[in-house]
Amino acid sequence: LIDNKYSLKALIKTICKSRTYQLASAPNDFNKHDKQAYARYYPKRLQAEVLLDALGQVTDSPTRFNGMPTDKNAPNRAIMLPDESFSSYFLDVFGRPQRISACECERVSEANLAAVLHLLNSDEVQGKISRQNGRADALAKAEDKRTDEEKVTEIFLWTFSRKPTKDDMAAAMEHIKKMEAKSGSAGKKTAYENVIWALINTKEFVFNQ
Repeated sequence: LIDNKYSLKALIKTICKSRTYQLASAPNDFNKHDKQAYARYYPKRLQAEVLLDALGQVTDSPTRFNGMPTDKNAPNRAIMLPDESFSSYFLDVFGRPQRISACECERVSEANLAAVLHLLNSDEVQGKISRQNGRADALAKAEDKRTDEEKVTEIFLWTFSRKPTKDDMAAAMEHIKKMEAKSGSAGKKTAYENVIWALINTKEFVFNQ
């Protein structure tokens, strides 16, 4: 830090390039029982604000906060909220701190039933997934001439930042074809909604790995 004249940019670069920082979360025979020595990366749940913003990006349904400026080209983000006076059940149930004290321990990251159920079947999350002109709706429209495989790949890139595996793609395509055969274009939209719903309820989406 001294050699770089106290440059925080250089410090962050050094940390990020280190082997310790780049350790994978997948355990091996030597560190699978390690809980405190940082022999591997410990997966942790995304913070409430980051998770809500990620959900808005995946579903293309950004959250609106009363009292915040509305800009179509720069939607509100939870991580930009100035304080906790902005009401959000999602943020509260996923552990947003109330800042009653200066202790970081106010932020809760442990799993709880209310958070799991909210992501699974709340009106808020379902509304984002099924929103008109949201991602599922846009992908199901006839105007989008891409193949279903390309559309499924887009969903995986938005959700996991990776392309689907062969098994992932096979499962998604089987469901889409089944729903489309059953209910036509409406069924196809529902199928895309179901694929998004399934992905956002995985540990791969909810946890930083």
